Amino acid sequence: MIKFYFILLLTVAMTGCASQQKFVGEIEDPEQEVTRLIEHELANIQSGEYCRPDPQSPFNGCDGALQRLTQLFTKFPDYERLQLALAVSYQARNKNRDAQYYLDLLLAKDRPRPEAAILAARLAMEEGNTRRALILLKAQKRLSPMHPGIHETLAAVFYLNHEPQKGFLALAAAEQLGAPAWRIAYHRGLLYELSKNESAACEQYAKSYTQKDAFRLPEGRILGLTQNPVCLELAKFLGGA
Repeated sequence: MIKFYFILLLTVAMTGCASQQKFVGEIEDPEQEVTRLIEHELANIQSGEYCRPDPQSPFNGCDGALQRLTQLFTKFPDYERLQLALAVSYQARNKNRDAQYYLDLLLAKDRPRPEAAILAARLAMEEGNTRRALILLKAQKRLSPMHPGIHETLAAVFYLNHEPQKGFLALAAAEQLGAPAWRIAYHRGLLYELSKNESAACEQYAKSYTQKDAFRLPEGRILGLTQNPVCLELAKFLGGA
């Protein structure tokens, strides 16, 4: 089964500038320090070259930000932005149980926490538990109906469940709420491909690629479908065949 490529990056508002590191006990307001650490972690995640922990050197640069976040949590355990940052950091290191701990804290009460629900749903999908992912997302859809990422992630669940029509509806909602057009087009392509409509799939992949040529997955999908005449022509147009 084709894996629904999950491209959502958690949106975490980042303001302020980096400051000289202080001892945790000296910090009264964690916002600025957490912002600095989030920027560092997201830059690593987005680069695709994320450091893996070195068991011989647990305090090296790869784990330094995570260690600092963990220290801050000992003093500010209720600071939600810190909880989300820890969840993202652990998930990036494939430590999903640790990530889930902080997500559970964020989702413990019936409150609108869409970013946490999106990441928790992603973890559930990676484990093949689409039922849990659907429960999490539907709950947040009720609480945060205008969040495009909730609808876009629902489309991912419907893709995995082989329910393309529901997926199309979820993507339409995400598009209306402002989800990036290049991402919507790519996901529509996956749903069309699931529906055995290769021509429509390649048209969507081409749309995605032309809108964001730094994103290379659509080109690869088109090249994998060149037995279809429409896809072959699009591959030639894009210079891949």
